[in-house]
Amino acid sequence: MTFSSGIFLIGILPWFVVLYRKVCANNTLSRRILFAVANSIFLIWGGLASYLMLLFYAVVIWCFSLLITKIKQNWIFSISLILAVTPLLFIKYTRFVIESLNSFIGSNFTTSKIIVPMGISFVTFEAVSLLVDLKQNKLEKRPSLIDTYLYLTFFPTVTSGPIIRFNEFEQGLNCSSYSFDIAEAVERIAIGLSKKILIADKISVLADYYFDGVASGRNYSVAGLWIGSIAYTLQLYFDFSGYSDMAIGMGQLLGFDIRENFNKPYQAQSISDFWKRWHKSLTQWFRDYVYIPLGGNRCSKARHITNMLIVWLLTGLWHGADWSFILWGIGYFILLVVEKNSESLRKFACGVKGHIYTLFFVNLLWVPFRASNLTTTFNYIRGMFGGGSGMLENKAVRFLPLVIIAVILCFPWNQYLSRIAEKKWFVVLRGVTIILVVFLTICGAMNSSYTPYIYGNF
Repeated sequence: MTFSSGIFLIGILPWFVVLYRKVCANNTLSRRILFAVANSIFLIWGGLASYLMLLFYAVVIWCFSLLITKIKQNWIFSISLILAVTPLLFIKYTRFVIESLNSFIGSNFTTSKIIVPMGISFVTFEAVSLLVDLKQNKLEKRPSLIDTYLYLTFFPTVTSGPIIRFNEFEQGLNCSSYSFDIAEAVERIAIGLSKKILIADKISVLADYYFDGVASGRNYSVAGLWIGSIAYTLQLYFDFSGYSDMAIGMGQLLGFDIRENFNKPYQAQSISDFWKRWHKSLTQWFRDYVYIPLGGNRCSKARHITNMLIVWLLTGLWHGADWSFILWGIGYFILLVVEKNSESLRKFACGVKGHIYTLFFVNLLWVPFRASNLTTTFNYIRGMFGGGSGMLENKAVRFLPLVIIAVILCFPWNQYLSRIAEKKWFVVLRGVTIILVVFLTICGAMNSSYTPYIYGNF
């Protein structure tokens, strides 16, 4: 079940919100029971075995939290962290390690199919943050078993984030009043859904055409390969930010203040600025739980660069178990190191030039992120820089208007629209536009085939 499915949007979410706000508004126990049922149904829909694994994992994390508070020893905390990340390491990276070993030494080891629990990457990071915050006395008290389960399986964020902290979740779980505007929350959900259905899912056809074609050995024009890479750059943003918008909007309906995950990332004027705007909850997690504990930038230059390398290798591996993701992480590591240590680059890359420079490298680095392996990555990039052949493909010509519209939607329109936001004609136009978008989106959701969110695979 996904947020963009008709059964969730019409058959589940509205009734759950009404029941939650009307029946459980002033009763924290019934609220927890209802949430436990909702989270369980959402996860069981994705597979019973997957749900049972997450249920067991939540119980184990709660046991770790109990040990950390009862036995205040660093070795207990260290073992808890190691065991907390072990399922993710085993489930996600066993096949990658074995295949890499086979490639390097010519062995023929095989692996059986491993069940991947829904949202295991996001759940693991939230579990680590819970244990660390508990150890550092950032939580008022140790979470109960039910609260630990609800936090780790919170259905708006479990599959693709944003990565939330327990103290943020607890505030929403225990709130007795709802300060969020229902209309604003519904509008946020509608915008997120339209990003997914009307843009990301449609433009994915073009991105898949080029990337899958290159993976199968076909050749394309230089212009077509660039348009294909831009299509994926746009698809990923509208898909992922659309999910985050829906999660934040659902959180508002239920009284949760979920942290923002995006801040117009394609308007960034440097790579470091881009990562302050893109997947902010992940960047903040690595900053708080990896980068700063390693020493951050309060150390020698060599140590600082080493800390950055570790963070970006882990960031790449977190996204996927493949050498292409490692290349993606190393690419950003190199760019950020150069940015931090090159005054001439900082002077050059400002204003429009900085914007172009940033988008060029961001778009280029999405290629290994999307490609299935290093071979596809290198073949695709080689084609982009002169290795392509032939005229622009008809597929690209047909989808070019949609690509242009998606690019235009990334422009900073808010700063212009804010000047007329209070005018009556604009309020009416905005309302009519939202209704039309919602209608088209629901029609698209009911008629389209199942298309998973990209970050749900991570």
